[in-house]
Amino acid sequence: MLVEGIQHTPYLRVPTGEPAAVEPGTPDYYQRRYEDFVSRNPGADPPDYYLEYGQKYAERFSSLDGRDLSVEGLAWRDRTLVALQQAIEDKRIEDPEGFARLENDPQAFRRFAFETHPAAYVDSGLYGLPVQDLLVIAGTPDINDVLSQEGIDQSLITATKANVGDVPDILLSTGAQYVRDNGVLAFSAIGPAMEAGTQAQRLWERATEQSWMPPGAEWVLAPLPTLDNALPDIDLPGPLPDDVPFVPFL
Repeated sequence: MLVEGIQHTPYLRVPTGEPAAVEPGTPDYYQRRYEDFVSRNPGADPPDYYLEYGQKYAERFSSLDGRDLSVEGLAWRDRTLVALQQAIEDKRIEDPEGFARLENDPQAFRRFAFETHPAAYVDSGLYGLPVQDLLVIAGTPDINDVLSQEGIDQSLITATKANVGDVPDILLSTGAQYVRDNGVLAFSAIGPAMEAGTQAQRLWERATEQSWMPPGAEWVLAPLPTLDNALPDIDLPGPLPDDVPFVPFL
């Protein structure tokens, strides 16, 4: 209630400076973390990790579908996205003030975030995926990010988390994906060549997303052999009698 004759100061919300909670597993998580930082730190440089790495690769990996990854690979992608974002939220919950200070040092924040990657990848089931998926996953990030110091470090740490016991799982899942890719032709002489072509196209599509590719370039890819076009057409000389041995379906 306003009392006449008394000067009233309008209520202003005093910012606490503490980072807001953002739900992990959402496609715009990194964008929202970026916006939260900017709202609390006007004029300050936000962590470049949020948009130049986190958001970029959340979008790029989200664009992959069943033509690029196996069912298991897509499930791994979704689990990993949550794990990576949850690691950031856990850091914020553990020490909100320390997290806010960390955000104000973009290089330190980038190091922290990259250090969480290997555990997120491996614990989400990386080494149970087929080789086809592993190659697509490795080929999705830009080469300059892979060859950065943080990228090299995380790759080495991730590699050391593999063990001999993972080999049977990788081989089994690789064989299963080979059969899914090629159907009955997987057991034919042309099966390996078809699989090589399928995988080459998957990797080529990842390469066209790389930042070093010419912008706006259009690439024409030759169609891969499928069950419909892999076998030659055979012209039969004419209708066959019903009693042709071993050909009951003609």
